[in-house]
Amino acid sequence: MTIIGSGSAMPMHGRHPSAQVVHYGDFCCLIDCGEGTQERLKPAGIRPFKINTILISHLHGDHVFGLPGLLSSFAHLKRTSPLTVYGPSGLKGFLDAVMGYAEIRISFSLTVKEITPTQPIRIFLHKNLEVVTFPLYHRIACNGYLIREVNTIVKLRKDLHQEYQLTPIQHQMLSQGMDIELNGKSIPADAFTREPMKLISYAYCSDTRYDMRLLSAIKGVTILYHETTFMNEMAEMAEHTGHTTAGEAGLMASAAEASCLITGHYSSRYKEVKGLLEEAEINFRPVLEAVEGKKYNLRSLANGLY
Repeated sequence: MTIIGSGSAMPMHGRHPSAQVVHYGDFCCLIDCGEGTQERLKPAGIRPFKINTILISHLHGDHVFGLPGLLSSFAHLKRTSPLTVYGPSGLKGFLDAVMGYAEIRISFSLTVKEITPTQPIRIFLHKNLEVVTFPLYHRIACNGYLIREVNTIVKLRKDLHQEYQLTPIQHQMLSQGMDIELNGKSIPADAFTREPMKLISYAYCSDTRYDMRLLSAIKGVTILYHETTFMNEMAEMAEHTGHTTAGEAGLMASAAEASCLITGHYSSRYKEVKGLLEEAEINFRPVLEAVEGKKYNLRSLANGLY
């Protein structure tokens, strides 16, 4: 996962509006698309045409104003591969209006799917990856997203693979947990495999009040990204504006029994975010800063490698 933008509302202090990219095999997903996102993809090592899915949390500008520009650039560059955009009700109308007035002509198959969930809902399954959307508790309709593995990945022992000179078909069978036959004998799959890897899940909770109803979707998640817009002293402001304090984000990560908390959506009032991290750490550890341009290996984080 790569952080593209970690700020809220306005670009300031070297931080930009919300955006991040999740990679998993041939799945490349952009989550939120704040103003200027397209300018920061390549410097972060992201090949824009690899993006095949976009998840939009809500229609506040710091999460969606970069989307029309990105789509326009895709058209100018003659993109041909299809793209699907998910988001809450109103997203299609927003894009239709902007692209209509700006005369943006799309050169590729663009599908916009509107979902405003009242409970966790699977929106699609891609090979071994499931994507679920769930309600957040902001001032307007706002979607959270959960991306998680469905089946455990089995890793083969390379030494035995080479020793027995396994064929591609045998390799595939073992990867799927199937026994194989060698020299007329049936060999169990577990003789060639290491311990199954831990299932990884990643929850994206952008703009939301602190609300334990989120646990219906994120309980047991391995990596939790949760907004930490304000410090604890601004709890009243957080409640009024539909946001979460750093301490509350720590409480949520603890209640969710997450392996790791990544903070973000920092208010422009804070030049440094160290205080936000420290307040979250009072209630939960480990807590990580969302650093723009940084790549986070979610499997490593889930296994305590920070």
